[in-house]
Amino acid sequence: MSNTSALPSSPTRRPRRHFLLRGALASVVVAAAALSASAACKHLLPAEGTVARGVRIGGVEAGPGTPREVAARHARALLERRVTLTIGEDVALETSLAELGAAVDEQRLATRLASVGREGDLEARLADALSARGGGVTVPVFVTLPIEPLAAALERRKDETDTPPRGARLDFATGKPTAHVSGKYLDLYAAASAIERAAQSGESRVSVPTFEILPDASSEVVASIDVSRVVTKYETRFGYLGGQANRAQNVARAAAGIDGVVLLPGEMKSFNVEVGPRTKDNGFTTAPEIWKGEMREGIGGGTCQVASTLHAAAYLGGFEIAERSNHSRPSGYIPMGLDATVVYPHVDLRLKNPYSFPVVVRAVTDKGTLTVEIRGSGAPDAVEWSSSTIGVSPYKRKIEENPALTEGRVVLKQKGIKGYQIRKTRVMKSEDGRARVEEKTDVYPPTFEILIVPPGLDPATLPPLPGEQAERQSSG
Repeated sequence: MSNTSALPSSPTRRPRRHFLLRGALASVVVAAAALSASAACKHLLPAEGTVARGVRIGGVEAGPGTPREVAARHARALLERRVTLTIGEDVALETSLAELGAAVDEQRLATRLASVGREGDLEARLADALSARGGGVTVPVFVTLPIEPLAAALERRKDETDTPPRGARLDFATGKPTAHVSGKYLDLYAAASAIERAAQSGESRVSVPTFEILPDASSEVVASIDVSRVVTKYETRFGYLGGQANRAQNVARAAAGIDGVVLLPGEMKSFNVEVGPRTKDNGFTTAPEIWKGEMREGIGGGTCQVASTLHAAAYLGGFEIAERSNHSRPSGYIPMGLDATVVYPHVDLRLKNPYSFPVVVRAVTDKGTLTVEIRGSGAPDAVEWSSSTIGVSPYKRKIEENPALTEGRVVLKQKGIKGYQIRKTRVMKSEDGRARVEEKTDVYPPTFEILIVPPGLDPATLPPLPGEQAERQSSG
């Protein structure tokens, strides 16, 4: 009886029917919620063929359009953007990326734009799209900049800015090295990379980087060089009193320019680079010099004697003469074949150290004597040299009229000098007995005799030139 009374009566079924109704309604609500969520997802995710809303490209919102359209639009704007290149505090160049030959990888940019909000599962795509709307997605721009247009645009500034390294010298007065100077150069490859990064970040001002190169002949290296031995030596004489004082000053100044210069094994040095320009600011003064075969006043006259003395010492010491030109006329202070003319900056004397040990140039002047030594610790090749004249050319005459001269008066402005063709031979014998023979020919053109005469003078009344007398007699 008790179990029977516990059974529900017919009204108790109503609660069961109510539960079923509530379940059905819940299913409808869930289904409706799912449909609403799907619609919301479609609203948040980027539409087909469009870029996700809020995506940024290099700090700028991408804007509407297909990925290809957006990529092309931003590429054009980027290449038209002006960029300022600076060297230190100075503006070196203002240009556009297009003018520098830059290129944007539009295909790669479009592919990346199309991927925002479209990769991974639904949750990942929603997170990506929502992040984009909040400005949290920036698509990189892939810019390439060729080096050639940049190098051409900065060529003049690079020539002005680049400074080669300056090796230390040996100060013979103190026995210590001078301070070396590192070379400084514009780094165009680093500049191109910096411009590419600036294009991606939106920056408009780029500093052109520099790099330094330490000279081989650093102060530490020079301090360790043994200069106890005179490897080779040559002396010349010069006037230093009265009217020769200016020329003597130039000789001393040029000698100081090469004194202490170091040549490491295999290293080449330039006379013009070491001595510098022949200007008053650089310690030179006016003195007679040879110009196109004639004597004239010029700043730096006498410098060639230092170059010639250095060349003679190096030539007779077995050094390699990489560049050298003889004078246009024989010099009174040195034999033909040993002289060397220099004209800053085009005509140079360049020497190379062929030995396995470093050497240092010692150049001093003392009361009309110029002495150039090349000092080191090793033994040079034994050198024998000889020269022979293989041709002689007669000189000609130039006549200049001067109304100030009285009739019949003739003034010798320049003495004529015959031209010579010299063949010189250098035999170099190393310690192991091997010999090298070097033959070269120097040509010294004839130097005009220059006479100053009164106007209207008949040239036939002038004394004949050497050789003309015999011709006149034979023709007579």
